Amino acid sequence: MKTDLALARQEITALREERDKLKDAVRRQLGQQLDQVGTGELVARIDELSRQNAELTAERDELTRGKAEWEEKLADAQGEHQPGCPRSRMSPVIGRSRFPPPRGNALTEHLVTIL
Repeated sequence: MKTDLALARQEITALREERDKLKDAVRRQLGQQLDQVGTGELVARIDELSRQNAELTAERDELTRGKAEWEEKLADAQGEHQPGCPRSRMSPVIGRSRFPPPRGNALTEHLVTIL
């Protein structure tokens, strides 16, 4: 009877070890499967973020070019009103003219509106 009991205990110990090994194997396999599923979703998310990044970069570059164009236009407009510019020196004189512009001649009226 003692030998049967000892053999049963050995068998139980061996079965428990085998059970633990099988549990670990299943756990590892399940973890790998979950990682693969998660990896696919992560790859899709990375692709989406890369696409959005490219769109935003293109938009930023376009806005930077537009800003540079507006800054150039502003600098040109400000340059026309600098003290060294002949046009800016004439504008106060034209504005203070004591004589009314001549009437009747289309060419004269056109010249007056230009100045």
